[in-house]
Amino acid sequence: MNFFNFLYLIMSPMFLISGLFMFFLSFFFFSQNFSILVYWSFYYSSFSINFPFYFDFISCLFMSLVLFISGSIILYSDYYMKHEFYKIRFFFLMFFFVVSMIFLILCPNIFCMLLGWDGLGLISYCLVIYYQNYKSFCSGMITALTNRVGDVFILSCISFFFSFGSFNYMNFLDLKDLGFIGFFFIIAAMTKSAQIPFSAWLPAAMAAPTPVSSLVHSSTLVTAGVYILIRYNFFLTENMKSFLICISLLTMLMSGFSGMFEFDLKKIIALSTLSQLGFMISSICLGYSELAFFHLITHASFKALLFMCAGLFIHSFFDVQDIRLYGFMKSNNYLIMSFFNIANLSLCGFPFLSGFFSKDLILELMMMKMMGYLMFFFYCLGTFLTVFYSFRLFIFLSLKKVFYYQVESNLKSLGVQKSMFLLLFFSVSLGYLGSNLFFFHYNYIVLPFILKIFVSLLCLSSFLLSYYFSYSYWLLNNFFILFFGQMWFLGFLKTDFLKPFSFFFSYVNSKILIGFIESNYGRSSSLLLSSLSFYMNNFLKSSFYMFFIFFLYFILFILFF
Repeated sequence: MNFFNFLYLIMSPMFLISGLFMFFLSFFFFSQNFSILVYWSFYYSSFSINFPFYFDFISCLFMSLVLFISGSIILYSDYYMKHEFYKIRFFFLMFFFVVSMIFLILCPNIFCMLLGWDGLGLISYCLVIYYQNYKSFCSGMITALTNRVGDVFILSCISFFFSFGSFNYMNFLDLKDLGFIGFFFIIAAMTKSAQIPFSAWLPAAMAAPTPVSSLVHSSTLVTAGVYILIRYNFFLTENMKSFLICISLLTMLMSGFSGMFEFDLKKIIALSTLSQLGFMISSICLGYSELAFFHLITHASFKALLFMCAGLFIHSFFDVQDIRLYGFMKSNNYLIMSFFNIANLSLCGFPFLSGFFSKDLILELMMMKMMGYLMFFFYCLGTFLTVFYSFRLFIFLSLKKVFYYQVESNLKSLGVQKSMFLLLFFSVSLGYLGSNLFFFHYNYIVLPFILKIFVSLLCLSSFLLSYYFSYSYWLLNNFFILFFGQMWFLGFLKTDFLKPFSFFFSYVNSKILIGFIESNYGRSSSLLLSSLSFYMNNFLKSSFYMFFIFFLYFILFILFF
């Protein structure tokens, strides 16, 4: 065993043990209704830096989940990235990615939180361009530029907090009329969580290695926007919440329709993440911040497992990601396929899996809330589309009897299976544990019988239609498929936008603008500087000779007088 493998194997238990400790700490904070604010001060001469860390139920539980998933993914990466030349670079990027997320979770000071926020954006760019090809470069650029928009608004919030005399958000809990700060946080959360019109970067980030996608889409980068909305939701006014509900519902519909027509395995799972992010943000705006956080932690468990299984499928089919070339997976990789189907059913909200306890609870509370028929229809359509593309993926991978590509049939690794069992346990039982330990006061909802079974009937009808339409795309118009398959034409912001706009603009800038400056100012500036250098050189030479003569006279004067 070399040093790199030892590094992978030692960090994974450390993350898992730390996550277990933070889970028990979060349960203690919740049961005692208790929290701790710790200040770590760093002094250097007369200069001091204070880093506050806020430990409460939400921060400890979310950090425990991040550590659990990170430990599992690092163990999984030891197998998945074993043939990579720059394996140690990948490890340290993943490590600093997790550290940036922990800074974002624990720091109530927005100035310190910016370290984690910017760290996530910078390291995500480095991870997306890890393979260093043209596609990775375009995906990394659209990821970095989109996230920089949110960074600008976080910097603006820092300036406003500075004008109010404090960087700690807990000092503003009782203040009113700070809606403009809420607007800044909304834009920052929309960019980080890839809501419309900033949705193009999320499927583009699939150019990163699969362990990165598993970590990004479960508990780190894209969940940062949801997390700050949970923390800073007291800044949001009713008009802002109405605006954000419309944006999140449109994101749900756009990602659902795009998932129906997508054939890339990783992009389908990425679009499902986009749909669930819209569902969480709309739940926050409806006033269910606790349940949105509950769905955030359950979603992280089965989404990480989905990506890990997808990475093994891609390896077994020798880097092919088109699901039309897949098939017969239940015989080739029956254990991994079982893990994948359990996580997929949890995503759909199958009864008594983790996704059911959070998702169904929000949908039932939504039925009890006074809202318009249009919004109710959008929620139902979003749920219908989630089940549709999930079962479509199940049909292509499990029920299809023929595959059209070479496949590695004996794909077994003990380390990979160990890394998946913990997430499998979370995908099955985390919803039940969380529902009984933390959110038990929401468990008793009385609805008419037709509304109680409405969600189940909706999922059943979606499954039947997905089975029928999986092989019937020839019935649809090509423009219809192009429109929904390209994320309502937001997909053109990836490679098709960067090449003609960014590259062409930089080329024209280099040929016209820089050439204009060079011809008009560069030549005359070079002549001026060369003349100035010539005169200064002569002056210094003459000055040196005069100084040398005066110095000799001075020495002679001292010696003789």
